[in-house]
Amino acid sequence: MVELRHLRYFLEVARYEHVSRAADALHVTQSTLSHQINQLETVLGIQL
Repeated sequence: MVELRHLRYFLEVARYEHVSRAADALHVTQSTLSHQINQLETVLGIQL
């Protein structure tokens, strides 16, 4: 199931064009952000 946080994280990565910058803006680790994006990809069945 897609969660709102997954979409928010994806939008921030797109906005900043870098996972590390998006992670800083979201106040999460880069590892956490990458994991959440991977979960979103799994739920959607596509690579983002």
